Amino acid sequence: MSEEEVIKSARKFAVKNALDYGKARPDNVINKLFVEVKSAKELGISRIKEIVEEVVGEVNAMPVDQLRKEAESYTYPERPERVGLPKLDWADGVAINTRFAPNPSGFLHIGHAKVALLCDEYAKMYSGSFYVRFEDTDPKTKPPIPEAYKAIIDDLNWLGCSISGVFRQSERMELYYLYAKRLIDEGSAYVCTCEQETMKKNREEGTECACRNRADDDNIREWEAMLSTYGEGEAVLRLKTDMKHPNPSVRDWVMMRIIDAEHPITKNKYRVWPLYNFASAVDDHEMKISLVIRGIEHEVNGVKQSFFYKAIGAKQPHTIEVGVLKVRGTLAHKSDIIKAIKSGELSGWDDPRTPTVAGFRNNGFKAAAIREYVISSGIGKNPSYLDLAKLTAFGRKQEKW
Repeated sequence: MSEEEVIKSARKFAVKNALDYGKARPDNVINKLFVEVKSAKELGISRIKEIVEEVVGEVNAMPVDQLRKEAESYTYPERPERVGLPKLDWADGVAINTRFAPNPSGFLHIGHAKVALLCDEYAKMYSGSFYVRFEDTDPKTKPPIPEAYKAIIDDLNWLGCSISGVFRQSERMELYYLYAKRLIDEGSAYVCTCEQETMKKNREEGTECACRNRADDDNIREWEAMLSTYGEGEAVLRLKTDMKHPNPSVRDWVMMRIIDAEHPITKNKYRVWPLYNFASAVDDHEMKISLVIRGIEHEVNGVKQSFFYKAIGAKQPHTIEVGVLKVRGTLAHKSDIIKAIKSGELSGWDDPRTPTVAGFRNNGFKAAAIREYVISSGIGKNPSYLDLAKLTAFGRKQEKW
């Protein structure tokens, strides 16, 4: 065994790791290297780490096209093809309901389709219902695009999702108000009029503010003032959690806030809007959702929502956080696509150059191939980049069928 052999193996797996996840990581490369070069440990762990870190540095500086070209010169171990999604060890034979909750501030991205298809697959596996719930309660920073509501449903239908019902959170505001009032009445929520910097400082220090211990009657009056006279930024509704929780963001998180902006659906009917964790938890409970599948970035939200379920004495749904599916290129974000459409660079959200589901459809990709690709990728937590070669191969496989 020579250093040259170790370097060659390290580079081979660093290239693959960079293509799969955007950047190669030394620990991932070392694990693969030890499997392929059994005697590598003879060099010593310290020397192997030096070699791998140097190789990873070189590989991460390479452009994608060069990585792909070099990868073609290597032979990688065959991975067993996944047959279906893994079974849920907690499922006890009852129907499992899932939901997909897109924000209609743009058309459906291929990365979002991953979550939708996983939700649909598990609902089908366990004879449950798959719901679509539009998260459209932020008319100011994420204003809904009216045509996106229909376009997203059209995309999901094209992908083969069996939709049991469609909901818009903007049309469920009275339900959120009922829960808000209930939590205030039960002493589990309070209106906070602290300035934002003061609230942030109290959270970081784990200190309760004076608003937290306000009398119940005063809290009701403050809530009514939020609905009528308080202006944007002057008051928020917070859930009592644990002001000593290790994560400051969990400490008495904000449930509702005032937004002075017109909504395309409800116009100016409402001015106090729920934030994600409150609206999501209320709806998951009301809709009897038993499995929530969402991006890994939502892990802390599960912790936050656990305090809501505890406050109302309900069971929290099971959750699976999955790695984000990304697409390489300059149009990876909604804001980039909107800008390109406005400038005339793109013809619309369904332009074949966009990473939207509509764009992939107009590019000739098959819905069945996208579904098979997602299922084969599984429910791992590592983020990944879309492998167009693999997706194309699934498409060719579908054509043979």
